[in-house]
Amino acid sequence: MSLATPTAAPLLRPLPDSAYRRMTLVLRAGLLTALALLLGALVTYLGQHPGASSGVATATGSIAPYLSLGGLGHGLATGAPGAYLALGVFVLIATPILRVATGLYYFHRGHERTMALVTFAVLALLVLGVLVIGPWIR
Repeated sequence: MSLATPTAAPLLRPLPDSAYRRMTLVLRAGLLTALALLLGALVTYLGQHPGASSGVATATGSIAPYLSLGGLGHGLATGAPGAYLALGVFVLIATPILRVATGLYYFHRGHERTMALVTFAVLALLVLGVLVIGPWIR
């Protein structure tokens, strides 16, 4: 009677350091871009409305006209601070989605099927939340 030796589970191959550095770079670049857009738009808004408080700025719905693609494009072309605030928020929302997509790319490229599937599920939920559930709630 022979005892079967258990087979070793396949070892997960860690991603190369360059992949982690690139994924970190995506987060940093997105965050810094969003902060620059938001800060620049805020300074411009306060320059145009010197007596405005944060309560007045939020009560007026200064980014509401720029939440559509056409409105955003027109606002950016005319230099409206609210359009740049909206763009900063969009970049801030898109940054983690892009980070997850980058992770999916590297897991797929490294033949990490399980991690690629999990990352794909996370990406699908993020996109569903932003593009379907978010507008539906609004």
